[in-house]
Amino acid sequence: MKQITVNKLQSEISKVIREVEAGEVYEINRYSDSVAFLISKEKFAELSGGDGCKACMKDLRKIAKKLT
Repeated sequence: MKQITVNKLQSEISKVIREVEAGEVYEINRYSDSVAFLISKEKFAELSGGDGCKACMKDLRKIAKKLT
């Protein structure tokens, strides 16, 4: 994962988008604070709708039950 500031992202957006399309992940920072992550469409689909997400939600439900 690479880190990039908002200002640098604005000046290098085409290059960054090409790298993201190739699989790179960027953490976007503003004033030394992490504000976002830039990931490919494929990676987003994998993280948000795949079996890994379903397993994570199942684990979170188990934890929530123990806390109540």
